[in-house]
Amino acid sequence: MKKFLAVIFALMACFVFSNELYAKKIKVVTNPETAKIYVNGSYVADGLYVLDFKRNDEFFNVRVEAAGYVEKTIRVYKNDSRKTIAIDMVVDESLGASEESSHANKYFTINVREGIDESQAWKLLTQVLLNYFDEMKTSDKASGFMNTAWIVARFPQSDLKVRTMVQIKEITNDGLAYQVRISSEIAPLNSPGDSGYKPWTRVLKKYQPLINEMQQRIGEK
Repeated sequence: MKKFLAVIFALMACFVFSNELYAKKIKVVTNPETAKIYVNGSYVADGLYVLDFKRNDEFFNVRVEAAGYVEKTIRVYKNDSRKTIAIDMVVDESLGASEESSHANKYFTINVREGIDESQAWKLLTQVLLNYFDEMKTSDKASGFMNTAWIVARFPQSDLKVRTMVQIKEITNDGLAYQVRISSEIAPLNSPGDSGYKPWTRVLKKYQPLINEMQQRIGEK
């Protein structure tokens, strides 16, 4: 009987030891503490979360995000020797250099005021654009269309880049009118060429005055 109990206890000890080998907990903490933590795509907590590795878990994908900071994603493996992993987020410098804009990636209309003809309006619009952009990509007065080349601004600390372009086209209205669109797009800094960009709801601050300046130069008072 004693031998039987000894065997049972030995088996139980092996089972517990085996589970301890296959199970593991690693704490994840964020800076700032308000950052939201997502594990394998699902929201789990703010600021602190304990990853509970089971027998079949080899790793977890952890993503953290917070307003004003660059989103960060890491992969935490079960065999990581650390008991606590600190994720320090970087302030998104692109936000400080831009403003939320209802005009981003949308056409807005400027109705030309009386006393300014098509030739004058075209000249004034071109002058405004050249105050912000070094060159025009297209300027076709006959078709009433012009657009600038893309200008890329890089934010290395945020690992992001932003590109901006302006398009202008003459439209048929009650009088002379133009539609203006500020295209604003953002992408990871290391994305190649034109790939990786997506529309951004913000406009870099240095381009924000462009809208009002055009309105003041040719628009209706």
